[in-house]
Amino acid sequence: MLKISSKVLNYVQGKDLCFVVDIEKIPINCDCCNTILKTPITKSLLETEVQDKELYDTYEYKGIKVFVLKDLKIVGDMNVYQKAKIPFTEPRFGIKGIIAQ
Repeated sequence: MLKISSKVLNYVQGKDLCFVVDIEKIPINCDCCNTILKTPITKSLLETEVQDKELYDTYEYKGIKVFVLKDLKIVGDMNVYQKAKIPFTEPRFGIKGIIAQ
């Protein structure tokens, strides 16, 4: 089940925005190991800016679409929320209930 917080709904409604949940790959290199840390990231985009829509599963909540990369695993209810706002910057968003494998 998908939920979007009221603060996020107020921000995106009327702007024709959607959310894209993708994987951010962070390389970790140290003396003992070399690995890549995978973490889900959430971006707000215009729906026309979403490329390769066939790579994503699409969910919708109150007219707002959320595109989730098929490589991500849904482990519970998905909840889109707004992260703490830093003055003079665009809002940042996160999603709970999804992990990168």
